[in-house]
Amino acid sequence: MAIPKQVLILGGGFGGLTSANLIRKNLPQEECQITVVDKNQRFMMGLVNLWILSGSRRFEDSQVALNKLEAKGIKFLNDEITGIDPSKNSITTKTNHNKLEYDYLIIALGAELSPERISGFENNDESCFNIYDAKQVPRLREKILSLKSGRIAVCIADIPYKCPPAPYEISLLIDDILIKNGTRDSIDLNMYVPTPISLPAAGAKVSQDVVKLLNNNHIKFYPMHKLTKVLDEKTIEFENGNKTSYDLLILVPPHQVPQVIKNSDLLLEYEGQRWINVDRFTLRTKYKNIFAIGDVTEIRLDKATTIPKAGIFAEGEAKAVSQQIIYEIKNSNGDKESTKFDGKGFCFMEIGNKKAGYIDTDFYNEAGPTTRLDPPSDEFYQKKLDFERSRLNEWLM
Repeated sequence: MAIPKQVLILGGGFGGLTSANLIRKNLPQEECQITVVDKNQRFMMGLVNLWILSGSRRFEDSQVALNKLEAKGIKFLNDEITGIDPSKNSITTKTNHNKLEYDYLIIALGAELSPERISGFENNDESCFNIYDAKQVPRLREKILSLKSGRIAVCIADIPYKCPPAPYEISLLIDDILIKNGTRDSIDLNMYVPTPISLPAAGAKVSQDVVKLLNNNHIKFYPMHKLTKVLDEKTIEFENGNKTSYDLLILVPPHQVPQVIKNSDLLLEYEGQRWINVDRFTLRTKYKNIFAIGDVTEIRLDKATTIPKAGIFAEGEAKAVSQQIIYEIKNSNGDKESTKFDGKGFCFMEIGNKKAGYIDTDFYNEAGPTTRLDPPSDEFYQKKLDFERSRLNEWLM
C-alpha cells in the first residue's frame, strides 16, 4: 500500500483554509494527509474590523476556532513556524523545536503588520490606533463616539497593504458614525496616502470614483503624503515635509513578510526582494514542491502594478495550487496539471448606512488589467455579509 503524501500548509487564512478544504474534498486520508500550522487558535476575516468599527459586530463573537478543521480530517497544529528547510523537505516549529516533513508545502503566512516602523506611533496609545489590529478597534470606536470636535487623520503608511479599498471604507464608515453621533459638523476628517492616486492597482478611473465618494462626504483627500513620524504634540510629519495636527490618528501600518520567510532563502536579498517570488500562473516558487499564495507573495504585472494583497486573490491562487497538487498525487507518472490562476477577483466597498459598492477586477486580461466599481447599494452590502458566512461554512463548519 502506498504511503500517503504529506501536504503541509503554513497559515490558516483565506489561502490556507481554501487549500486544505479543496484538497481534502478530492483526496482521501489514505492518499494524502493534510496539516495546517498557524500560531493563532482562531480565524477572523479582516473585513470584520469594519463591522466592529461600525458597531454591528463584536470582536468576541467574530472568531472561529481553527481546530474545527480536525472534524474534516485535516490536522491543525497551533504553533509558530521558526524555520523552513527546502533541502530536507521540512519545517521546524517553536514548540519543542518540532520538525515536520512534507511532500508538498503551501506557504500562506500572509503579511505581518509593523507599526513600529512609524517613528513615535506606538508612544501615543490614547490617540493613535492601528486599524488593522482587530483588538484595537472597539476602543477606537469608543474614542470616535466620545470626540466632540477636532481632527481625525486616516493615514496609509506605505504600500503594499492588505485589502486596498479598506482604508477608504474606514473613512466613509467613520463619516457615517459621526453623522449618526451628531458630531460630524465639528470634526474634520482627512485622508493621507503615499500614492498619487487612491487605488493605483485599480487604475485612474476607479481611483477618481473613490476620491469622488470621499469628496461627496466631505472627506479631504491628500495624495503623495507618506507618513514618516508621529510627533509628541499630536502632530504628524510626512516625507514631503508637510506637517498637520490631529486629535485622532488612524493608521494602516506598514506591512512586511513574516520573519521566518526573511530567514529563509525564499527571498533573494541581492535583488532586494521584499516578498516571495512565484510563477504568476502556478504559484510555484523556485522549489518544485513549494508553493506560495496570498499576501506573502508578490506577483508583478509591470514596474508599477502588482496583484493586490486581498483574501479573494489568495483564495483564487489556493484553488489553482490545490488542483495541481491533487492532479499530481492522483497521477504518479509525474504529469503536471495545467490549472492556472486567472488573475480575477472582486471585493465589496462599504460606504456606511449598510450600503456597499462592488469592485470587479481582471489583472490578466490580455488587453491590460481591468477594474470596475459598481455604485453602492443595499444588495452589495448583503452580498458582503453572505460572502463571510459562506466561506466560514465551507471552511470551518
